[in-house]
Amino acid sequence: SVSNGATYVIQVGLPEDYNPQTQKYGAIYVLDGEEIFDHVAQNCNTISSDNATSNILVVGIGYGNDRALDYTPSATDEGGGGAENFMFFIKNELIPRMENEYGADTLRKSRTILGHSFGGLCAAYAFTNHNEVFENYIVLSPSLWYDDELVLGLEQDHRDSNKIDHQLVFLGLGELENSGKMLAPFQAFHERLRDHYPSMAIKRHLEPGLGHRGSEKPNIIEGLKFYFENR
Repeated sequence: SVSNGATYVIQVGLPEDYNPQTQKYGAIYVLDGEEIFDHVAQNCNTISSDNATSNILVVGIGYGNDRALDYTPSATDEGGGGAENFMFFIKNELIPRMENEYGADTLRKSRTILGHSFGGLCAAYAFTNHNEVFENYIVLSPSLWYDDELVLGLEQDHRDSNKIDHQLVFLGLGELENSGKMLAPFQAFHERLRDHYPSMAIKRHLEPGLGHRGSEKPNIIEGLKFYFENR
C-alpha cells in the first residue's frame, strides 16, 4: 500500500460460474480476513443460493499493520489511529484493483464492508467518514467505546450529508455483551441511525446467550442473510 506502507495479503472468493467478461459483481470487503474469510465466503455461497440471488466477490483483507493501528480512528493507549490511511488503501488501491482485475461493480450500492470488534469500529468509521465508498455495512460487536465514543461524535458531524443516501446497515452484538462498555454505545448508534436516516434499511440483532467472541460467526450469518434479502 502506498497509503500506509504496509503489505496486505488479499484473498478473493469467486462466485460459481464466475465470468467477469459478461457480468459485474457486488463485493464484500472483510476485515480480519485471516480469521473469517472462509466463513464469510462459504456462507455467501450458501445464503445467496438459498435466496436464489447472484453471489458476490468476497475480498478478505489480511493484516498489513497491527489491527489496533489500521482499525482505529485516533491514537490512544489502545490503538494507533491508522484507520484514515487504511481507508485510503481500501478506497484508492484495493477497490480499483478489484474493479479492474476481478469484475467488481463500480457502483456504491454494490460494495459492502464487514468488521467485528475493532473491525466493527472501522466499519462504523467507514460509514461516518467515507460514506461515499460503501452503501452496505455489517457492523459486529463494534468497539464504539473507543476514545470516548469518538465515532458517535463523527456520526453527528457527518449526519446531514450521510443521511441523504440510501444504505443498508446490520448491527450485531452478543446478548452477553450487556455489561461494561459495549452495549450502551451500540444502542446509541442504533438509535441514531434508526431515527435520523430515513432512507436506511437497518437491523439490530443480539445473538442469544453468546458473548464477544462467540457471537462473531453467528452474527456474520445473520448479517449476510439481511444483506442478501434486502440488497
